[in-house]
Amino acid sequence: MSHDRGTPPSDWPGLETAGMTRLTDDIHYGWLHDTNPIFWHWCAALAGVPEEHTTSGRWVAAETSAHTLVSREPLHLEPSLLWRCCGLHGFVRDGVWIPA
Repeated sequence: MSHDRGTPPSDWPGLETAGMTRLTDDIHYGWLHDTNPIFWHWCAALAGVPEEHTTSGRWVAAETSAHTLVSREPLHLEPSLLWRCCGLHGFVRDGVWIPA
């Protein structure tokens, strides 16, 4: 299965029950567990890396088990999220991605 930008995690088979939500074109989250969501983002740092050398193409996952879930609906998570692969950094407050 292709994990290109046009096939975000919300369209992946097997994630139908995860409640996948789009925050931006490049950031999605879903509820694989009962506690905190898991996030995926389209990583600019992986440009040029063949898909067979990655787990999910340029979509990179981030666990949030160390974060505090302030509100599930609308989503509010503290502290900010940081993807070390490319430096994408921001907050999710009131169900909106806020770049840091």
